[in-house]
Amino acid sequence: MISYKCKSCGSQMEFGGAATFNCPYCGSKNFLSDKDFKGNEKFRQMLLQYYKSEAENKELDYSKDNLWVHNGTDNYIMANGNPLNIEYMNKNAYDGAVCYLAKENIVYVFDKIEGAEAFLSGVNRLSFPPADTKLYRSFPELNIKIDLKNCGRVLVFKRRPYFYPAEMFAPWPSEHLAWVISRMENICCALKYANLEHGNIEPSSIWINPTTHEGALFGDWRNIQNLQGVGDLQSIRKTAIALAKDTRKPIQMYDFLNSAPESNAFDDFEKWDKVIIDGFGGHNFIKM
Repeated sequence: MISYKCKSCGSQMEFGGAATFNCPYCGSKNFLSDKDFKGNEKFRQMLLQYYKSEAENKELDYSKDNLWVHNGTDNYIMANGNPLNIEYMNKNAYDGAVCYLAKENIVYVFDKIEGAEAFLSGVNRLSFPPADTKLYRSFPELNIKIDLKNCGRVLVFKRRPYFYPAEMFAPWPSEHLAWVISRMENICCALKYANLEHGNIEPSSIWINPTTHEGALFGDWRNIQNLQGVGDLQSIRKTAIALAKDTRKPIQMYDFLNSAPESNAFDDFEKWDKVIIDGFGGHNFIKM
């Protein structure tokens, strides 16, 4: 372990983040140089782990997510006889399942274990390009499975702060709908890479973060199949039209949403990117 002494008073300095050491006695600061890192791979790894931990803690701070409100509670009995109480903001029913928007989780309750296993099987068919280290965030991340007394099963997925179904913010002005479409096109490219067709892209299954402009695909993953055609790309257009405040402005977006999809997601995303350039003046982050 590396030991840093204060150059002013000689006291042991404390790590303060941002590659600095702070003296708790006189307030002096020392900054790490490139030379400090060389030959100290163990310390470097510890520092990187510190940054990663700090970023994760900040990212999972639900205390500032003021959009979430408690609108109801549903109660279930677990297989061990203990109660399972789900406090939710809203819920969406599927055939044989219910999806809850909870504070820190997205919770699916299935009538039968087979339904839960089919859902997980669909999610587990995903694969991602090695170079893209954040693409997994756009898809369900399982936290825990819970069996119920009535032979049902609960799947609890991670919900990052500020993620909500896109339909909650409808109708969307065009300048904001544009990045939602971009996220949906991103997601379809990921599905294309995995040779999968989701089959349930709709306003309730697209989840977005209005703060970071990230997107995620939930909905029903039980009917995932090998990629057959352009069904998901057609669903993007239908979903965007359902969410839109005005699909006719700009005209480039109107033309895109009312056009036939390209033969694959990569080409369709390239087509949409031209709409961003010609219709919206480029890739501009417009805060909601």
